[in-house]
Amino acid sequence: MLDKLTGKPVHYTIHLLACFTIAVGLPWSKIPLSLGTMLLFANLLLKADFKNYWSAWKQNPWLKALAVYVLFEWLSILWSSNLSYALTDFKIKLPLYAIPLVLVAFPIKSIKTIYLIVLAFLSVLLITSLINFGSYYHWWGNKTYDDIRGMSLFGSHIRYSLEIVMGIVICLGWILRKLPFYGIAFVISAWLIIYTYYSQILSGYIALSALILAALLLLIKNIPSKPVKLTILLSFLGLTIGSGVWLYSELKPIPHKLSLSDLSTVSKHGESYYFDKNTRWENGYPVLAQVAKKELEHSWNSVSSIPYHGGKDIKGNPIHFTLMTYMTSKGLTKDKEGFKQLSQKEIRLIEAGTNSILVTKGGLNARLHGIRMQIEYSDNPNGHSLLQRLEYWKAAKNIIANNWFLGVGSGDIDDTFKQFYRSSHSKLSLENQHRTHNQFLTSWITSGIFGFAAFILWWFVQLKTAWKLKAFEWLCFAFICCFSFLTEDTIETQMGVTFVAFFFALFAANNSLLYRK
Repeated sequence: MLDKLTGKPVHYTIHLLACFTIAVGLPWSKIPLSLGTMLLFANLLLKADFKNYWSAWKQNPWLKALAVYVLFEWLSILWSSNLSYALTDFKIKLPLYAIPLVLVAFPIKSIKTIYLIVLAFLSVLLITSLINFGSYYHWWGNKTYDDIRGMSLFGSHIRYSLEIVMGIVICLGWILRKLPFYGIAFVISAWLIIYTYYSQILSGYIALSALILAALLLLIKNIPSKPVKLTILLSFLGLTIGSGVWLYSELKPIPHKLSLSDLSTVSKHGESYYFDKNTRWENGYPVLAQVAKKELEHSWNSVSSIPYHGGKDIKGNPIHFTLMTYMTSKGLTKDKEGFKQLSQKEIRLIEAGTNSILVTKGGLNARLHGIRMQIEYSDNPNGHSLLQRLEYWKAAKNIIANNWFLGVGSGDIDDTFKQFYRSSHSKLSLENQHRTHNQFLTSWITSGIFGFAAFILWWFVQLKTAWKLKAFEWLCFAFICCFSFLTEDTIETQMGVTFVAFFFALFAANNSLLYRK
């Protein structure tokens, strides 16, 4: 319509502007995501070329696979009693319906334009990652963090970790295609890998593993020599087994390094030690043993503004327990002599909630230490991501067992979980009683066995196509998403669903441009 009035490609210009807005918004803010999505769809309606739209939709097999999944999601509203929640769910997933429809009906005409859109995403991702990292390590600003996961200042740390790994995929594609200035891509990808390592986001580690697996499979496919293929495959198998052994060694309980019966009962300055025979252990040492309470209180209050009794660290834990646990992890006695061995830097770490010297190593080691402690002390799942997920999956298993055929409907999924937690007297506190945290199970609970099968079909079609076309970026994207679905409800939030919808639409709508022989 506007093209006819002006004689210029106004709709195409608006279309590209909307795409750039979404690309920039993904790592930055929800506001550009909403504006870009609305602009895309409104522009499509104004262009009003419905005959060509319908023709493009009918010819796109990947859009058809998505449509089957969406159809079962919508049908499930018929057996939902909570219509309000169903409409809220529909609103959240609007990008999943709108963005692929628009990009397939109105495809981008130039490969260079696609590269520029993706480069815009990568540029903002790089800037926000530097801001996040620099703020957390106080290169600038004075923001106080109670958890390293708060390092993601612009949105969900989980969705952001997926975008970081997708940024690595883009850089690798840049290098493989030998596009101009591809040396820059080496530097950016190295930085994003470092960021992923230090972020301690389990979803990021899983997504990076998915990227490595997808890249390796494609590499093996493209090598004509069978001996070389076998060598790479065996090497990968050996690396996988070695990694598994290392993970097991890191996650198994640390053996006790001393016996309670061998410990002294009086401090060097004459105060009797407090002992608790049922104490927990940290790094092989007992926490509530060799505790000279008066000495420790006096020593702490002389160097910190947080009072020993009643004071809390930044994470909200009692400061005296954080202090004792940290000292225990170093094998120190909890008295005046032991306290002298703490540096000023360690005092600040304790005030910030660091309760073990093992955590100060940062990165993957710190994350594995946290998981090991969750496994070792699993009585209370609250506040522990792994244990909470186990409770979510247990709930999902029971709900599916009772509603496996049609599911509970998109409107009743939240109420069904709440009802299960009440009836099963769950250990989870009310604020931690969430949904599945597994997109595959969520699709089954929502729309039954048919919705689950349709969801699998949608991703199977993508994986098959990407594999056949040797489409590196698409294959890696599909692997990243599928792996993330194992531990997250990725498409149940605005940022997650827009991330999935946008890149899926780019690949599905422009495969003839991106993957020509």
